[in-house]
Amino acid sequence: MRSQSHSLRTAGWRLLFAILLLAVAAGAATLEGQKMKKFLTKPLVIEDQGSFFVGGIPKVTNYATMATSAAPPTATQPAGPSQIMIGQMYVQFQIPQNKKRNMPPVIMVHGSSHTAACLESTPDGREGWYPYFVRKGISTYLVDQSGRGRSGFDESVLHEAAVMVKGGNVNGGVAKIPAFGRITDNGAWTAWFGHLIPAGSTILNGKLIRHGDPGDPPTDDALHSDDYRPAYPIDAVDPNVVARAGALGEAAGGPANYYALEYYKQLVPNAEVTLPGSVCDVCDPKEIAPANTWTPQNLAALVEKLGGAIVATHSQSGIMGHHMARILKEHGHLDMLKGLITIEGSCSLPNSGLKAEDFDNIPYMALKGDYTPTSEVCQTTVDAINARRAAGHGTAKAEYIKLDELGNPVFKGTTHMMMLGTNNLEVADVILNWTDENVPPRKTNGKAKK
Repeated sequence: MRSQSHSLRTAGWRLLFAILLLAVAAGAATLEGQKMKKFLTKPLVIEDQGSFFVGGIPKVTNYATMATSAAPPTATQPAGPSQIMIGQMYVQFQIPQNKKRNMPPVIMVHGSSHTAACLESTPDGREGWYPYFVRKGISTYLVDQSGRGRSGFDESVLHEAAVMVKGGNVNGGVAKIPAFGRITDNGAWTAWFGHLIPAGSTILNGKLIRHGDPGDPPTDDALHSDDYRPAYPIDAVDPNVVARAGALGEAAGGPANYYALEYYKQLVPNAEVTLPGSVCDVCDPKEIAPANTWTPQNLAALVEKLGGAIVATHSQSGIMGHHMARILKEHGHLDMLKGLITIEGSCSLPNSGLKAEDFDNIPYMALKGDYTPTSEVCQTTVDAINARRAAGHGTAKAEYIKLDELGNPVFKGTTHMMMLGTNNLEVADVILNWTDENVPPRKTNGKAKK
């Protein structure tokens, strides 16, 4: 009896253990399913995806590591000079299974202190522009600007500077160190989302508040007369980041740690300053910064590689899209640019060596959100292009769309980082609808491709 009872108990424990395993597995599957559903609005069916690099040149240097050619050879630093690749650009892509009948591929370019991550998903884990465009049947390509993120940067200039300092040439070494730009956490806050008060305070003694929060400075009254707040997931915060006492603003529904936004984790240094600049004889000014040298060149190469594309830029990369158009023009491939979209970035034609007639056959859209003032430069460019239309030249659409003037409540509070906002997909629809209406169908053998 004891043996039978023992066997029953053993079988019972095994059964209970199996049930527990199944419960844990089911729970994990449920959590995994919830996590996946959180990022995508529904399953995404693709035909292909991948990544590759475009552009870049080899550089011969004695400073690939901190060692110099005079130092003993090692596994990582052979004797004499070494070769490294600089200026290349990382590209990732997804091709939908069901492609939109007339839409060329879209290339998306991020802005300062960001990488392509800002286009993949939002800080609170919702679907980003990248999968959304693919869901809408558009082959979509994301890039990390040359010198940024997965594209890498040129570390040899920093090593060379350090070697000079160690060798006693302090001034020469310091002069070789480039000034890295970066958007700080509190800088991003005061640029896109709200204020640091009182005026003249710092993050050590001031308080962050949102646009529309109690205590919002009077300068915002005209923008927020009905007391609305940024359309942004400001409630997505890292609970491990503890704010200084008195640093919090008064958020609707309770306090929020504005110094702990998940969004801040996306911000990285502008390491493209380690790359060399260039000279453009037709540009004003002629001296071109590294950021506007390498990414535009590689964007042009990517457009050519794809056989044509629409390019959508944001903020810092706005002028890069224009320099890219100039390079395509120099290559005799301006016709491969199927549309240029400038989202809260520079639209200067003289700066990039372009003229209004260059857009006779290229649809051009400038776009702004709620908190950014109307850009006189973008308005001037659009007006110049449309002046040619009025004179009977060209056919492509040129438009400056101001979301805060559309009269649609969903666009209230649209921030500079609109691809990450709570209304990010509504903004995406504005872009998608505009391109659908204004980008001509692709042609194959002289016929429109359907």
